[in-house]
Amino acid sequence: MSYPMEDQAPADMMAPPPVANVGEARPFRIARNGGRPLRFSGAELGMAMSYTPEIPYWYEINLYRTSSGAFVLAIRLFHISDQKTDTVEAWEFDSLEDALWKIESYDPGADVDVALKQDLDRMTPADLAAEMLELKARIAGIRHHYRSLAGEFLGTLDAA
Repeated sequence: MSYPMEDQAPADMMAPPPVANVGEARPFRIARNGGRPLRFSGAELGMAMSYTPEIPYWYEINLYRTSSGAFVLAIRLFHISDQKTDTVEAWEFDSLEDALWKIESYDPGADVDVALKQDLDRMTPADLAAEMLELKARIAGIRHHYRSLAGEFLGTLDAA
């Protein structure tokens, strides 16, 4: 299942999107997993995406400034496979520093699928140990992947 970056009403899908000037406020609606959509008017300050054809998933980080002066952060995880569910996490912060802290502290290890290859009741201790080592490696891999993107994004913001 995929979540669009912005949901639109069916009637709006037929009309061309309005052309906005860079930094000009416009309405956003970010669908969130397990929560109500986050709606606000504002401008996107930055976006970074970690898509690499060799990896079956990628992250996208979006940072917005609302018309009221707050900051919205969205972290999206996309999967190449239709069998996996894309996820969207989004938060609103009073300060830019809080939003940047969330980028740094986000733990993508929680995004790793923990499905076992066999029935747990039939696994030997050696099978279970092998599964856990593989899980540990996948968690380390996704953390490295996300942190590379976060570092690049934060470095670009710092240079701006």
